[in-house]
Amino acid sequence: EDDWFRVNNDELLQMIGAAIKDEEVTIAPSLENVVQELPKIPINVTLDIDITKETSQQSSTEALQNQMIQYINTSSGKKKLFGLKWIQFIDSGGQLQYHDILPLFVQNCSVIIFVLKLSETLEHQPTIHYYGLDGKPVGKSYQSPLSHKKIIEHCLEAIHFSQNSPLIITVGTHRDIADQCKESIEKKDQQLEALNDAKCFRVLYKNAKKKECIYSVNGQVPQDEDKKVAKQIRKNIVSMSATPIKMPIAWFGLEVLLQNSSHDGILSLSECQSHARKMFIEVDTFSAALNYLVHQNVFLYYPEVLPQTVFCDPQVVLSKVSELVEYLHKLRGNADEDEEGEAYIARFKDWGLLSKELLGKFEKFYVKDLFTPDDLLKLLESRHAIAVMESGDYFMPALLPHLNLDKILLYLKQGTPLVLRFVNSCIPNGLFCCLVAHLTKGDKSSRWDVCTKCKDEPLCLYRNCISFTRYGHRETVTLIDMFSYIAIHIQADKAKDSMKVCSKIRDCIYKGISIASTVLGYSGVQFEDAFICPCTCSPDLHMATVEKGEKYIWKCSIATACSGDFTEDQAMWFAANTISTGDLTFTFKNIIIALKRVVEWKRLGAQLGISISKLKEIDVNNRGQVADCKYDMIQFWLESDTSCSWNK
Repeated sequence: EDDWFRVNNDELLQMIGAAIKDEEVTIAPSLENVVQELPKIPINVTLDIDITKETSQQSSTEALQNQMIQYINTSSGKKKLFGLKWIQFIDSGGQLQYHDILPLFVQNCSVIIFVLKLSETLEHQPTIHYYGLDGKPVGKSYQSPLSHKKIIEHCLEAIHFSQNSPLIITVGTHRDIADQCKESIEKKDQQLEALNDAKCFRVLYKNAKKKECIYSVNGQVPQDEDKKVAKQIRKNIVSMSATPIKMPIAWFGLEVLLQNSSHDGILSLSECQSHARKMFIEVDTFSAALNYLVHQNVFLYYPEVLPQTVFCDPQVVLSKVSELVEYLHKLRGNADEDEEGEAYIARFKDWGLLSKELLGKFEKFYVKDLFTPDDLLKLLESRHAIAVMESGDYFMPALLPHLNLDKILLYLKQGTPLVLRFVNSCIPNGLFCCLVAHLTKGDKSSRWDVCTKCKDEPLCLYRNCISFTRYGHRETVTLIDMFSYIAIHIQADKAKDSMKVCSKIRDCIYKGISIASTVLGYSGVQFEDAFICPCTCSPDLHMATVEKGEKYIWKCSIATACSGDFTEDQAMWFAANTISTGDLTFTFKNIIIALKRVVEWKRLGAQLGISISKLKEIDVNNRGQVADCKYDMIQFWLESDTSCSWNK
């Protein structure tokens, strides 16, 4: 705990050999829902391998296995391995694209480290730079649409809804010029502490008594003081991070062997199983080990889409995303670059559309028959990072540019947009982009298409503001990410079925948010219906909450005494979601809750008067996902003439 050191795989093998020279390998720790208790296996089982049978055709795995045995046989003393705490770091860029994409692939972290400039206030909107792996700047710099404080707030919100409780660390750079900022470090500490207190996060304080959470350093030219701070952080991470799950040494050895045998960080599942058998690890034990390594973010594995591909290094997937982000910055920063004739590059630059031709430009990390551009697209689609468009391109919302706030306000001041206000919080990272990808997936009849004008140019296509059309409908639906709420704006001719249209749009978005939250690993995400308040209590835009007693009313969030009855435009968002049956009123949500235990949903649908062909269509559209099938079945039933069957 006094200091850390880096080791390579060969050194790890040597340490393992020395540590277990006269020990039994225990494969029986409690792994917290990962694996049941397993028996102890003596190390001499592994030593039964005859290393004299090496041949010139020996595989790299066999060589590594024998190398490990040799270390075990020749180790003269026990090195410090037992009791050590191993920390794996995953580094990501600070650009906003990563904030949306990273939660899709990296979850269950034990420690989160925020880095900010002490030379700027927390309300400052930082300048975004992008540097390639060679350290050289890529593209042009631009100003972030979010302040330092907002960025941290959104990240904290994602952490709040995640499945675990990681340790939060804040590091402030540019310590040598911090006094040039009009906002002191103490003021920054107070603001960050208020954010942490609101959600009861586990914070690694520099000084717990004074609630100082910022560790001040000079990163580029570290002095002795900076080295002391770094050492303090390292020591505190080990002592205060989440309770570690003990890892069997045999599994640790397997991890090292697989990483050392991988093709640029990738192996097939059969290769992994073969390596495990040579270490006398049975199939069930290997499955438990793989689940453990995936749970700890050491490996990535997506059996539902890539059942034969194991990522022994999570950085492989992140690096493929980084290639796209880096190339995007390069294109947007070099408008004069000669890319004539390459229409797919223009679509990528302006509209966030990927193509197989584009992905083929980046050959690194692809492995024949294991991980190809097609496999990358399957993976991104399964994680709701992209959606297949009718053109054959792949739409990636996180890569879109941001629309300026003054232009967004034009939408909010028109009509009566419905607002989904996230309760006492902001929208967690990745949720809006994941929602957009979900809405633009599916077959032609259910998919939302990006609204276009002349020459197929999008009407409004930005990371935080996107206009859609729906198949068979005339209205234009614009979704707006205001970072603390999602606004839904509809532009359409008034029609007698406008209530049904608006309520269906609302339900689709509710469902999309639920699916996006599941994919991102978020639980407990709560939001409520609201409107832009029509009162004059404040010149700034503010919310009016929705309350229902004998009838719907709106209530100002600032002046609570200010309220009013729903207008016709407000009421049309809700009326179709209620079914009146005499003295009882059943809401759409109540029905879905009641159907949770229904297994044979098709039989229920047939009893409700829905045709077999329609039930099959619902099943195909949702790819057999029972929960989604139930949802769409009830939604169709409510909106069709068969709803009268409720009274029969």
